[in-house]
Amino acid sequence: MPNAKTTLFALLLLALVLATAGLLVPTLNVCLLIMAGLLFGVFVHAISVWSANKFSLAYRTTYLMVVGLMLLAIGLGIFQLGSQVADRADELWNQLQSAAQTANEQLEQHAWAQKHLPDVSDIEEQLTQSSSDILPAVLQRLQSLGWGMTAAMVIFFVGLYVAYDPDLYRDGLVKLMPPAKRERTQKVLDRMNGSLQRWIVARFVSMAIVGIATAIGMWTFGIAMPITLGVLAALLTFIPNIGPLLAAIPQMLLAVNVGPQMVLYVLMFNVVLQTFESYLITPIVQQREVSLPPVLTIAAQLLMGVVVGILGVMMAAPMVVVAMVLVQTLYIDDRPQDDDSPSSAEQ
Repeated sequence: MPNAKTTLFALLLLALVLATAGLLVPTLNVCLLIMAGLLFGVFVHAISVWSANKFSLAYRTTYLMVVGLMLLAIGLGIFQLGSQVADRADELWNQLQSAAQTANEQLEQHAWAQKHLPDVSDIEEQLTQSSSDILPAVLQRLQSLGWGMTAAMVIFFVGLYVAYDPDLYRDGLVKLMPPAKRERTQKVLDRMNGSLQRWIVARFVSMAIVGIATAIGMWTFGIAMPITLGVLAALLTFIPNIGPLLAAIPQMLLAVNVGPQMVLYVLMFNVVLQTFESYLITPIVQQREVSLPPVLTIAAQLLMGVVVGILGVMMAAPMVVVAMVLVQTLYIDDRPQDDDSPSSAEQ
């Protein structure tokens, strides 16, 4: 009967073999895609269960209703909002270019900055030299776009299959365990499912609040495209810690067009908003069940980002949730109480 040490040794040996064959990173990408699909499946399953309990319907009925509404929303979004999103993206890019030019003009007024700013002729020369690389760059972008679409389809269908019959996959995984450990495995999987559900709810609530607050704040400051910046901030909030920093960059760039002091105001606004989200909204939603240590989450994001890329950064937080549940359930809960506790010492 395999134990924890044997399983860990087997995993390390497998990772060594994959790394030697040059397949470690592709294998990690596939595993992360499957995990993202499972996370989406947990989300669909949670909504379907809630709807079934709320309206007293069968689970399969609410599942089909939820999936149908998702497909309808995706179809309407692509059909009706696709061109508008493209126009907004172009407008945002033009605004960012204008903001960068304004910042460059303001920096040129200072002598210390002129020593470090590139000359316009040098930039034009570099652009001329790199014109021959346009086709390979376009092909690379198309390849990345194709990979992104394929990854999205894999995540979507894996999630739908898992949410359609979650007991099939859960029972199959439980049956792989020795009979004496199947009940324990069932409890671990249930606890993991509950923790991931609470984490997803916390993320979506945080995304909605941050997006709405950002749009209102940018509109109050008089910064261009407040709704677009709000949507961008909401989407990037899905990535804890790093996402809000990325969302603040275009906000501060566009704030340059309003005035140099507005950049400071936008920075202060983001600090206050993210503090409010991190220390009030998320703990309340998670109800102290999935409190992620910031340092551990950032370390996981950096490690996965270096090894895998953007997908690793996005999936680092749920991986930390799963790891914390496993450590809490399989290690901490099994540890005996310390004999040198105050009550024991008094006796």
